Amino acid sequence: KALAMYEVTAKKDKQMKPFSPERPCNLIVTVYKPTNRRLDTPNLYPTVKALVDGMTEAKIWTDDNDDVIKSTKFQLGGLSGKKGYYKFVLTIESEG
Repeated sequence: KALAMYEVTAKKDKQMKPFSPERPCNLIVTVYKPTNRRLDTPNLYPTVKALVDGMTEAKIWTDDNDDVIKSTKFQLGGLSGKKGYYKFVLTIESEG
């Protein structure tokens, strides 16, 4: 039995240039949980890392190192609204 199910959707502006060391960004990860149980959101980083790697492949940024992604912040967004599912909302903010 799976521990949790994940659903991913993304929107990308095709005219947007990738984030890079010359155009760095900050990443905010909002986690929506399936139940009211207590959650330590940074423990979900391995799952988020896979999403970040996928965004590197999609050319959202040139690389996912600290020169490009200056900070990563985790926050709790509430309940996912779907039994057994976590929901991750990744917000990318241009730095500067």
